Order: sequence, then structure tokens, then C-alpha cells
Amino acid sequence: MVGRVLKKLQQEYADLVVEEVEVTTNPLVTLRQGIKMIPTLIAADKKLTGIILSEKKINDFIIRNS
Repeated sequence: MVGRVLKKLQQEYADLVVEEVEVTTNPLVTLRQGIKMIPTLIAADKKLTGIILSEKKINDFIIRNS
């Protein structure tokens, strides 16, 4: 679900950059970023994480931290 919401937001915000990290093949990246749960969104040194992230929660996070 998070992927679909981010793709939709990328259409709305042309300057939004999304980087996906495959945690199983890049464990050092997840360790350095302090990622402890999937999915985790990081913007402006802020993190949004949770098992279920609503579209509204993701949108609000992106807007607040862009």
C-alpha cells in the first residue's frame, strides 16, 4: 500500500524523490539509517514507521517534511 501511495504523491509533487532500499540485501544501509521496522519513510531527518500507514498519514508526513 505504501508504494502505491508514494507513486501517487510523486505524480502530485514533481520534486518528490523516493528511494527504495531492499533491506535483506542492504542491511548496512538500514542500520545506518536507524530503520527498525518496514515500512519506514524518512524525510528531513524525521521518520514515519508503522505496520499499517494510511494514505492520509503518509501524505501529511510528506507535506510537513518537504
